Amino acid sequence: MDERMIFSGFGGQGLMTLGKFVAELLMRRHQVTFFPSYGTEVRGGTAYCHVCAADRPIASPAVEHATCLVVMNQMSYDRFAPLVRPDGLVLSNSGMVRPDGSHGRARLVEIDASGLANRLGDVRVANMVMLGALLALKPLASEKDAAALLEKKLGAEPGKREILDLNKKALRTGLDEAGRLASARA
Repeated sequence: MDERMIFSGFGGQGLMTLGKFVAELLMRRHQVTFFPSYGTEVRGGTAYCHVCAADRPIASPAVEHATCLVVMNQMSYDRFAPLVRPDGLVLSNSGMVRPDGSHGRARLVEIDASGLANRLGDVRVANMVMLGALLALKPLASEKDAAALLEKKLGAEPGKREILDLNKKALRTGLDEAGRLASARA
């Protein structure tokens, strides 16, 4: 494995949580780095993180040529799409991103993560919708492992059962939506 991933969006969209989550899923079997950048603004400004995973030591946590880009807003797409390798994947939040071809020959998959999360009742789980879609498109970890990590992170806190269940639904929604889109393409 040699994954170089960038997760980016507005501060407050949960991209740091998503990146940390992916890093933790991968560190069970691979060497992993997590490199966050919040910028000077926190909520509302661009926030992004780099996650690298490999079967050998990782020389730098910074991603220069991404194998995968998960973007939640237009500014993030505009900034990072040119960094995606031609054989890479761009997973975009279609409700907030209008791709212009900056991603070159990389595979583009558009998921309305914000819209799907709103239909589930809380836009804040859009990051888990994207996680589900990512896991459907790239064999990084299983749904079972992701659900177990959610349980570990949220299940122990009193009164968090509803939040845990909502995040699990969002994860499943992303998996289903990416699967539906893949079937439509075939």
